[in-house]
Amino acid sequence: MDDSPDLKRRNFLLGRLSATRQPVGPAVAVITQSCFALHGIACMSCRDACPTGAVRFELALGGARPRIQVDACTGCSDCLQACPANAIQLSVLEETS
Repeated sequence: MDDSPDLKRRNFLLGRLSATRQPVGPAVAVITQSCFALHGIACMSCRDACPTGAVRFELALGGARPRIQVDACTGCSDCLQACPANAIQLSVLEETS
């Protein structure tokens, strides 16, 4: 059964998966703009808490920048709990069909 345009719009605005998008894997960590390291504050709590080493920091002008290696992230949420800025969220990978 097809969704009406209004229902598709509502689902999109509420962040719900539509019939054309299906999850393809477990949740992975995503670093948001409230991350201390992105603002020049030395913090690597997420890297230290990650049991798989999925959180990496790359040198950049102004300090190290965090990066998540999606293929190594298990979605365990250890980095979420360790982040003092609440700058990490879990996101489900999606695929468009």
